[in-house]
Amino acid sequence: LKGILTHPSMFPLVCLLALAHVTSGAVEFSHATLYDIYDFAGEKEVPLPRCDNGCLIFASIQPSQHPYIDQLIVHDYTTGKDMSIQAISKMQQDSTSQKLPYELSVKGRYSILNLNDFLTPYIMMTDVAVYVVDRAYAQSVDYEIYDAGSMARANVVPKGVVTVMGARQMFVKADKGAANSFTARLTGFDNTADNNVDECTYAYKTQTFEGFEFHVNGPLISVVFDKKNLVAIQANYNWQNFRDLSKAGFIAPPGYNGCAKLNPAKVFRQLDNGFYGEEFDLHSTGKVSATWDIDCNVTQDLVIKDMTNSKRNTVTGVKKNAQIVTENTDFVTFFYSEATPPHGFVARHTPSRV
Repeated sequence: LKGILTHPSMFPLVCLLALAHVTSGAVEFSHATLYDIYDFAGEKEVPLPRCDNGCLIFASIQPSQHPYIDQLIVHDYTTGKDMSIQAISKMQQDSTSQKLPYELSVKGRYSILNLNDFLTPYIMMTDVAVYVVDRAYAQSVDYEIYDAGSMARANVVPKGVVTVMGARQMFVKADKGAANSFTARLTGFDNTADNNVDECTYAYKTQTFEGFEFHVNGPLISVVFDKKNLVAIQANYNWQNFRDLSKAGFIAPPGYNGCAKLNPAKVFRQLDNGFYGEEFDLHSTGKVSATWDIDCNVTQDLVIKDMTNSKRNTVTGVKKNAQIVTENTDFVTFFYSEATPPHGFVARHTPSRV
């Protein structure tokens, strides 16, 4: 890399590779593996050991068509068959908009080949999420999975797990409907049980269902509804720093999954990451009291400021279910200055009308 480092035009690539090195490696769950753009940048081949005994491959890209992703190829060394990640990302069932996997059903050697130029600058790349699940395990789960860029789910009874996948930050919304309760986790459908193998905490759960608006700062969210009632769920890429304080939700840094058994330094990464701080404004049209429930492992303060009543609250260190209540307010800000892996947090907020 010596020649690259001395060439000014290669500086963006160096920055890209530097971030990849700091938090390098795919996210390895017990039954699945999650890849991002940094796992392919500068690599000619990425082996898929998860597929040695068969696997399902799901992919999402943003935007929906991109020349760099078209040159990322799943290669079967036994048959010589190739399939691009771009093509996989478009596989879905027309009648339901559910994503369909690229299924590798037999034992074999599989890799993702990167046919792009090694020196491709980051401005010519785009975000991608590749979710590879052990085939036998996937067959044991009753799931439905959608892409945030194309989800058009009808108002129907959910399967055991509803998963939404996206290459970038996404917005997932459910309207208030029949009585229900649910648990949401920032994982795929392989880690949704309360006793899940990777000990992935919940992003949000409730015994009542008033609808939700989840701004998901990562590639996966899975929701398990306790009752088989009709539920309308939507998703898109309209992720925002402005939130509705009167709606249930949560805040987490990029790629956070909350899985205790995983290496916390390995998280999903986007080209524009927010590891070094973000601020969120939460408003409501009337006064509410909001209960904040926070899990964290951070060295810098998480700041929750009630702007209506000029009250500042902070949480830092390692905490589990730390609670803060912002009372009789219509404007709260949430701020963090740094959450670089292995640090992270999830801050859940639940409103009640005053």
